[in-house]
Amino acid sequence: MEVMGLPGQEAYEEIEPTGKKNRVTVNIMGEEYIIRSDAETDHIKELAESVDERMKAALAMNPRLSRSQAAILVCLSLADDLKKARRRYEELMRLVEDVR
Repeated sequence: MEVMGLPGQEAYEEIEPTGKKNRVTVNIMGEEYIIRSDAETDHIKELAESVDERMKAALAMNPRLSRSQAAILVCLSLADDLKKARRRYEELMRLVEDVR
């Protein structure tokens, strides 16, 4: 899924582009966002729900955080999750190559 051409997405494309751009309205922390993407509508909604949940959890853990501070912490957490998943993927691919 590509959202506004963010860098680093092309190397790990998991969802096949449909060729048509979907416009999906999502709600994160009470604010509506219109997302234009070639990913399936349900996938975009799931992502938005995950971000919303993480934002609410970050603010619940530390109510003094501003929304932008919570967003940065959520971004760092997601980046950490992604880095770990990529590392695990690379380990698994090496194991597959060793078996061949």
